Formats: sequence, structure tokens, C-alpha cells
Amino acid sequence: MPKKIQIAYSLHTLNAISTVLAVVVMALSLWLRYEWDFKHYVYELEAQQVLWTGPYILIAASSLTMATSILGSWATVIEDCQLISLFALASALSIVLGMAGLAYTLNHGIFHSDLTPWLEERFWVLFHEMDYNERSARILRIIQEDMECCGPSDWKDYQTFNKVLPDECRSPVTGNIAGGSCAEEFALWMEPRTGWLSGIALLLVVIQMGSIFISLWLRKLILLERSKDNRPYRLVVESAKTCDSKSNNSLKGR
Repeated sequence: MPKKIQIAYSLHTLNAISTVLAVVVMALSLWLRYEWDFKHYVYELEAQQVLWTGPYILIAASSLTMATSILGSWATVIEDCQLISLFALASALSIVLGMAGLAYTLNHGIFHSDLTPWLEERFWVLFHEMDYNERSARILRIIQEDMECCGPSDWKDYQTFNKVLPDECRSPVTGNIAGGSCAEEFALWMEPRTGWLSGIALLLVVIQMGSIFISLWLRKLILLERSKDNRPYRLVVESAKTCDSKSNNSLKGR
């Protein structure tokens, strides 16, 4: 059946694309988890739950996607309707995980999200602890220098609380004071990383939705083809039974 073959090739193509995108999503998630500078920021800010929960969910979703893609390709080759149904269910579960992961990542990883107020609150804690806590002072200095920012909201925070303006708040080239909020600058620094990750994860989810639709369509065609193949067999059996009954009746008459 040409139509069935075309649909099977389409499903193979979508499974291949899903596998590639799942590998990319996993690689980006692992990079966010283990990249040295970012990991240092996360540990120092005690932001493991905020910044790593989304990537963890996406790692699980991409792993499941790769497994279901292999299952879907194998089920398509052998035309097993039960395995195709299992593929559709596993893909649906992967979609749910993917949507949860990208939603959490977007809600805690871009500028206009819950990340910015959380960071501002956290930077205020570090700001007030910096006079007697060397660890808080160190991480605040590092982030101010790396992000080219000054203070939780701006450089006037030091003036308001009668603190000495640190050298990290000044540009090493021009000597000008950095005017940006550290919470906003850090969120802006995070946005391209989490934005790309979430965008690719969303594309993967859309392709998986298409895979589910095509797999169920293929299952329907396989069942239809098998039902048509069985009809001639049933007709032959019924005709054979009819001939046997007629011969038996003729023998009884004799």
C-alpha cells in the first residue's frame, strides 16, 4: 500500500529528527548543569533548585524521547500495532515531561520571570552579609565584576547604606561606575542560555505531537490492511463448509 509506506517513512523521519533534537536538549541541559562558571554561580547563590530543576526535567524528557524514537522506528518496521500504541503513549508522557521542563525553565530562567525577583532578594541578603561574611562578600564581588553590575538594584545601594563602593563596581577600562542591577544583569545573562534550551525543547514537543498523530494513522492503516487480507480467507472457509454440508446431505439422501 503506497500510502502506508509514505506514512511509515514520514514517521521514521520524525523519529530521526526527534532523536537529534533530544540529544541537543540533553547536551544543553548537561552543559547548564556542569559548566564550571555557571555551576560556581549556582552553588554560591544557593540556587540549585531554582536554576537546575528545569534542566533535570528536560534531561529525563530527552532520555525518554530517544528511547521512544527507537521503539517507534522498530514498531514501524515490523508493523506491530501494540508497539505502535505503546510508542504513542510513551511519546505523550515525554511531551508532558518536556512541557513541564521548558515551562519551569522559562519561568525561572529569563529576565521577565520569577528569576529576577528571586535574584534581587538573594543579592540583598548577600549585600547585607558582606560586612561580616567573607563568602557573601566574595561572591558579590565576583558577580559584580563578571556581570559589570553594581548592587542589588543599582550603585546607589552602597550610598544608601553607607557602604564603601567596591572596585568591582567600576569599569577596569574607563573607571566609570556600572549602573545596572546585579539581579537584572544576571537574569539577562541567563536568558540566551535558557531561551535556546526552551525553544529547542518546544520544537521537540511539537514534532512529537506530529509523531503521535502519524503513528496512530499508520496503526489504523495496518489494521485496515490486515482486515482486508483476512476477508478472502473467511470466504474460502465458508464456501468449503457449504460444499461439505451439501455433500453430506446428498450422501444421506442416498
